[in-house]
Amino acid sequence: MKIKIQKKKFLRNIVIGIIALLIVAFIINTAPGYKRNRYKDVTNLVIGDENVTEKLQKPIYIDENKNIYLSKEDVQQLLDKTLYYDKESNMIILTSEVNVASMKIGEKIININGGNKDTLNTVILKDDVIYIPIQEIKIVYNLDVQYLADENIVIIDKLNKGMIKAEIDEESTIRYKPRSLSKKLGKTRIGETVSAFYTTSKGWRLIRTESGIIGYVKANVLTNEYILRQDMNQNIETKDLSISIANDTMLEINGRKTVIKDLLTMTEEGILLKNVELPDENQDIDIWANLEIENAKLTNYNDRTKVIKNIISIVMKNNIKGVNILIKNNNEEIERFVTELSPRLREIGIIINVVKERRNK
Repeated sequence: MKIKIQKKKFLRNIVIGIIALLIVAFIINTAPGYKRNRYKDVTNLVIGDENVTEKLQKPIYIDENKNIYLSKEDVQQLLDKTLYYDKESNMIILTSEVNVASMKIGEKIININGGNKDTLNTVILKDDVIYIPIQEIKIVYNLDVQYLADENIVIIDKLNKGMIKAEIDEESTIRYKPRSLSKKLGKTRIGETVSAFYTTSKGWRLIRTESGIIGYVKANVLTNEYILRQDMNQNIETKDLSISIANDTMLEINGRKTVIKDLLTMTEEGILLKNVELPDENQDIDIWANLEIENAKLTNYNDRTKVIKNIISIVMKNNIKGVNILIKNNNEEIERFVTELSPRLREIGIIINVVKERRNK
């Protein structure tokens, strides 16, 4: 009887020990600061101050010539929420603040803001996934792209975003989280140059090494900080203008005397330029145009592009400074049209204001 009791206690202790080990293993594997790198055998992606490998929906594809491809889903998720695949033309359409670009699957051409440019690589279909060559689209989003083959890391920097560089003046351990007990990611070398980001309230500084390691070091180990580049705001759209959009309204916008004109109407036939009396060129008055969208044929990219070119031509010819886009019947086609029109207007310095419902005059 005594032997049975001892045997039961022994087995119970073994079970408790196994459970305890499993709990410790779970904590070490998942707790912040101790998480293992489950992606050490795959190509990592770093964007700015974040390793986004875990967010990737599809693996990064790198061909035999070291050309880097991101899936359509990942470009949309990480770089361009408005990315659009036009099935009718088999074309990827990309938009940024001031650029609209298109690439057809299999063709080594990219069209940016109406101009064609030959490319070395093209959009491809691989394993039922549409992959986009990141080097060919970096001009659209103003990116710097590096592939560190030895570390198997792709680094993308948005050149519109500011960057601070600093030197390491004391050897230091890079930590996963801003605390001393956090997992070690690597070590810095004296004299090494790193990209430096924000400082925590506890005096830790987020850095990125030249080899792509992102983690925390004590802020006092950094010296000789300098600004590599400053933030550049490409978005010149004025939001929430709260202005009247009635025809012939006279008001002041950005310190300039401005008149609002019902100049453009878009119908199924295209853009109609109304016969509106414009201010004399000698008058120091800016013109804003009301662009009214009702029922228009905007189902495919080519149709939308033709209409956009027409609008830009009219706007430039009449020296328009701003456009109120008045949407009467909102739908997916019109949303897509406005998404592609807005960067083209911003590119030529036009302020835009999108109004979903026209106000009463």
